[in-house]
Amino acid sequence: MAAKSSKRKITFINVLQILTLMALLGGMEYAVGSGAVNKVFMASPSSIVKEAARIITDGTLWPHLILTLQEVAVGYALAAVFGIAVGLIWTMFPKVEAYSNVFFSAVMAIPKTAILPLLILWFGIGFKSKVVLIFLFSVFQILYNTVTGAKECKTEYLKVARVFNATKLQTVFKVMIPAALPSMFNGLRLAAATALTGVVFSEMQSAKAGLGYLLSESQNLLNTPRMFFIIILVTVISVCFVKLIAVIEYLMCHRWRRV
Repeated sequence: MAAKSSKRKITFINVLQILTLMALLGGMEYAVGSGAVNKVFMASPSSIVKEAARIITDGTLWPHLILTLQEVAVGYALAAVFGIAVGLIWTMFPKVEAYSNVFFSAVMAIPKTAILPLLILWFGIGFKSKVVLIFLFSVFQILYNTVTGAKECKTEYLKVARVFNATKLQTVFKVMIPAALPSMFNGLRLAAATALTGVVFSEMQSAKAGLGYLLSESQNLLNTPRMFFIIILVTVISVCFVKLIAVIEYLMCHRWRRV
């Protein structure tokens, strides 16, 4: 009975959410169509769909989308590898953490948007500066979540590893990483969302291509339907990115539990 009641509640909530969304879209369509809201400030859902279909079919969207995804993939991958590696090194060698943590904290405290002009000066307005900015947006969340998770590894597990004369690498891969996985993936999920934010911002400020550039160009041309579509597209990509990390987390944690 409790399970049925729970399912009914979920179904009711889902229906309510769909009705709310439909009411919102209908309200936008009416407000713009009737002239109550200026088309410069708001786009109707029908105009967004038309503009989306146009830039998808005429090929305008694809070069910008592919470039943004490439920038995010490279910057995020570098941040993940570096953050996890440094996090585990800090856990294994506390003196290394004591020495270097202050420098990492100082860099983390710098507003990433404030150093964009320097990145442009050093790396230009192309691919490299975007990758570096994504790296800076993402790496600290991954690093400090990895450290937190690894330090939560139970002392008993480490003692057992020492009793069995486990090497440092065996201790890392068989004990520390499994213990750190939940916290580590929490950092990876947070970084996935901020990585896309970082690349869109940087492309809006200084780029010749990318979704951020396309968004900025749409703003300059007062193409509101395209602006709305790009924002929706970036949101969908971000959600899918986070969901992908969640799927990888499930597969990894399931594997470690079996081991």
